[in-house]
Amino acid sequence: MKTLIKPLLLASVVALGVTQPAKAVDQDDLIAVLQDYMEMAAFGDGVITADQLKAMMNEQEVFIIDARQEQDYNQSHIPGAVNIDWRFVLSELDQIPDDKMIVLYCDTGILSSKAHMALRLIGYDQARVLFNGYSSWSE
Repeated sequence: MKTLIKPLLLASVVALGVTQPAKAVDQDDLIAVLQDYMEMAAFGDGVITADQLKAMMNEQEVFIIDARQEQDYNQSHIPGAVNIDWRFVLSELDQIPDDKMIVLYCDTGILSSKAHMALRLIGYDQARVLFNGYSSWSE
């Protein structure tokens, strides 16, 4: 009986720990971080036009992320762009250099702006979003 008590006690403690909810991020802390970011971001900060991107691609190496779904990327994309769906940018950080200009785009710029903000918040200060997205590139 003694040999069963320790394993049963251990199993009970583990089960109790597993059933407890994970500690959530404090909402006030999260709001403070986001507010700091929004207060520091100038209007138009982090935005690049298609003409600026085209000129920049001739002068320096730019890492371009097509943040659209794979089927859209396969149909057409900016030359040299890498496809990383906007929802998975943070899980694909090993693909994203931290020493180059990064330009993200989707069809309109709305979804890529979400990925852009996430990258900027974690320190990718050279991240930009293509103004009006791929539609501005293909005009």
